[in-house]
Amino acid sequence: MRHPRRAAVVLLLLVVGCGGGKTIPRSSSDAGGTEGGSSGDAGGADGGLSCAPAFVEAGTREAGYAEVPVYHRATPACCPSERGPAPLTQPYPSGVADGCSSDSQCTGGADGRCFPFRGLVGPGGCSYDQCFTDSDCPSGTPCLCRSSASDNSANVCVPKGNCVLDSDCGPHGYCSPSQGCYGPPSYYCHTASDTCINDVDCAPADAGTGCPVIATCSYGPQAQRWACTQQVCCLP
Repeated sequence: MRHPRRAAVVLLLLVVGCGGGKTIPRSSSDAGGTEGGSSGDAGGADGGLSCAPAFVEAGTREAGYAEVPVYHRATPACCPSERGPAPLTQPYPSGVADGCSSDSQCTGGADGRCFPFRGLVGPGGCSYDQCFTDSDCPSGTPCLCRSSASDNSANVCVPKGNCVLDSDCGPHGYCSPSQGCYGPPSYYCHTASDTCINDVDCAPADAGTGCPVIATCSYGPQAQRWACTQQVCCLP
């Protein structure tokens, strides 16, 4: 049973505002949201929920209680509208998966940046912000923010799980990211059947496979619970 008195240490980072009042262009490059938004819609003048005052995920670490997830989404995301420039020197020559040569050519969406070759991150070419708040994403899908206003990563709508906020998981519930080897995480509610809560609950990963192995507490859609897994993250 979770203790009613929890000392929360919120990850406080500099607020850059909820997308800076920016409207995301709805072009073919954008992952368009729905007008109604999701249960994680960010509030504003209409009196809705307030955004999380942080660049990173809206997680809190509640000291002294091992059963509380380190990362969970108590409030909707507020992503920075500023974005760092793409690297001036690209690691690949012209003609190798390049659809652009400079940021100024990326005008098909919000905060366009040019990455001639993105490797595992995605296809080469222009990269755009997909969202600034959860309400910019399809219903039931959170917005994953870049780490800071100087980071050149894109804000993205993550693959759909079964929650956006802790409140989607019932009283005293927690909505946490379940991370695979590559790509953004999906968010799932913790359950009474979970065999782990945080990555530190899992034994260290085995070595000797020739590929990086990570031990994580992640959600299994078939088992419908969180459990420790060892993921072999080989390059494709």
